[in-house]
Amino acid sequence: MRLPNKPPTQIQIQELLLAKPSINFEELRPYLEIINNDYMHWDEVGIDGRFSTVDLKLLWAFIEVNRAFSARNIKLNGIALRYVQTPFIEKMLHDLDMRIGGNIKLKGQMLEPPLQNKYLVNSLMEEAIASSQLEGAATSRIVAKKMLRENRKPQTHSEKMIVNNYLTMRYIKEHTAQNQELTPELIKEIHRQITKDTLGNTEFEGMFRTDNEVKVYARDDPFQVLHNPPDYGLIDVLIRQVCNFVNTDSDSYYLHPFVKAMVLHYMVGYIHPFNDGNGRTARALFYWYLITRGYDYLEYIAVSTAINKAKGQYARAYLFTETDNNDITYFIKFNLRALNIAVKSFETYVAKTREENIKIFDSIRHNPKLNFRQADILLNMSKNERALTIVEMQKIYNTAYQTARVDLLDLEKQGYLHKVFRGKQFVFIVNKKKCLGLV
Repeated sequence: MRLPNKPPTQIQIQELLLAKPSINFEELRPYLEIINNDYMHWDEVGIDGRFSTVDLKLLWAFIEVNRAFSARNIKLNGIALRYVQTPFIEKMLHDLDMRIGGNIKLKGQMLEPPLQNKYLVNSLMEEAIASSQLEGAATSRIVAKKMLRENRKPQTHSEKMIVNNYLTMRYIKEHTAQNQELTPELIKEIHRQITKDTLGNTEFEGMFRTDNEVKVYARDDPFQVLHNPPDYGLIDVLIRQVCNFVNTDSDSYYLHPFVKAMVLHYMVGYIHPFNDGNGRTARALFYWYLITRGYDYLEYIAVSTAINKAKGQYARAYLFTETDNNDITYFIKFNLRALNIAVKSFETYVAKTREENIKIFDSIRHNPKLNFRQADILLNMSKNERALTIVEMQKIYNTAYQTARVDLLDLEKQGYLHKVFRGKQFVFIVNKKKCLGLV
């Protein structure tokens, strides 16, 4: 990965402005609007042909003055982050608030709790897989989901990473309270769960690093250092400062919960308090914080899937922030776009679910012996034509094992499924003739 060019320093900008006291800033204003509308970094400005006729350093001086006046400063024990709430960010925050801040009525749109459970489990799986893949897990999405649904013991390091991620997401969902405070102990516990038996040394699980050997390297060049984390001796103080920032609101200005969650995400990645697993922990804490602030429906949305599809941009969002005076606006802009993509994917699923619900209710109406889960699983098995185990049924709908067993045995009794013995367990195969009228 090519490291981004650093912007001119504050000293260079001051010297430039002193050398040219009669600058006509009005001539530069149209360029300012272009750059700030998308909050471009110096590296992007330098390769953009729209600015080829402009004195770039002079233009950047104008940009810096403008951003300095608009910025909110977030101070964490000597690390000062700069945040500018641009019109794009303001609009995106409002839009996302309306879509996932409580206006998505799952009961009205998905109609039945079984489908809510089904999508929640699927979303947690997707998030676990994508977050692990971002950290190098080399397992395909299809194989990973099959492993989770079958409750198969992980066979590789990558599979163990994914299982840990999935169990940690479930832990967060089940143990998070409204307005819960963040503590160093909670950060360590999430790290302990997410890295269990994957670090080579179990002593590193849930423990802050005790040296400065940890660095962030480029994926395509193992010798290229992208980030040198702060000295390990500062970790305790920095983490407590982050917790204090998360747990309290500033008297001077308001930060939207999405922004706070993204600052938390960034700071854990920046401090890199652990020997490994920092990225997975940071993304899990992003979820944790927003769920504590009432964004419960976020658990249905797999944000890491969108991030995983733009890994290069994700890394550059970190680098843009670090190379431009810790201006976290770049990182927030990227993550808001990723969150928007993930929400759109969720909305597409909801629309598809509405159509499937019509078929399911038709099936139930024609055969009142079928419950909602049974009708739904028959529709899916008829389309996919693959075998199903009791454990998979249990995982898909987040039910008790006995409930899943009764559902499938009842479908076999009604003739919709065939039960066969494979390996050490029974599997159920759809009777296509009997299910012909369901699809």
